[in-house]
Amino acid sequence: MENKFVQRIIVSVMLILIGGIEKIFNPSSGFDFGYLNIFIGAIFLIISMISYIKYQNNKKEIDKELSKEYDERDDLIDGKVAKFTLRILICVIFIIMLLSNWIMIQTNVALFAILISFMIIEFLSRKYYNHTI
Repeated sequence: MENKFVQRIIVSVMLILIGGIEKIFNPSSGFDFGYLNIFIGAIFLIISMISYIKYQNNKKEIDKELSKEYDERDDLIDGKVAKFTLRILICVIFIIMLLSNWIMIQTNVALFAILISFMIIEFLSRKYYNHTI
């Protein structure tokens, strides 16, 4: 397993520093993204430390699990999931195009609906094909 602990720590520290610098040099009365960057950087830091500690405690089992080969069943499932998801997404896009003729749909709302439907369809179809195959 490739150790990405150092890269995760650097990214989280950089987010915290960017948030701190933004907080110092850009005091605003509206929504403050400096606090958001600091918060996200702190969460990344905590998550990376926890994952590193878990990896160190279970190093042999995790390396053994990750060294397993990618078999033909996984390729079959990925292909079926992609095909099914694409078919359903095409139907969703046609429905949104049809509805946009009669009602006003903003672009970001339509794209958000397509994105959410993609995530739900892909998750459900992967669960289905993992269970049946």
